Amino acid sequence: MIETQLIFRNEYRWDLKKVDSVLIPYLFDNDASLIITIQPKSRLTKNYVTAGKLDQILIDYPNKLVASSQVINLTKNYQVNFPEQGRFQLEFFPYQFLGKTLISISRILNHEN
Repeated sequence: MIETQLIFRNEYRWDLKKVDSVLIPYLFDNDASLIITIQPKSRLTKNYVTAGKLDQILIDYPNKLVASSQVINLTKNYQVNFPEQGRFQLEFFPYQFLGKTLISISRILNHEN
């Protein structure tokens, strides 16, 4: 069984105000693998599969260096693996059909002896 630790959870209302992206207000440090859950709280009119794009932004570089981009699926728990190590933040670009949405991010715990 995989052990996880919830590190971020927030509800967004993209049906009230159109946004291009949301910067996740959490600083990740060498977290190569995360579990991301995106749950629309409003009923979707179609059977959508993807929720948006997620960028890994390295913060130890000048300006904004995007290390990787991944499309996030609307599954119950979606594991994201990041190729670049170091300190980074996540920026989520939601698709326009998402209204009231809950985003949760968990870290996979490694128990090293």
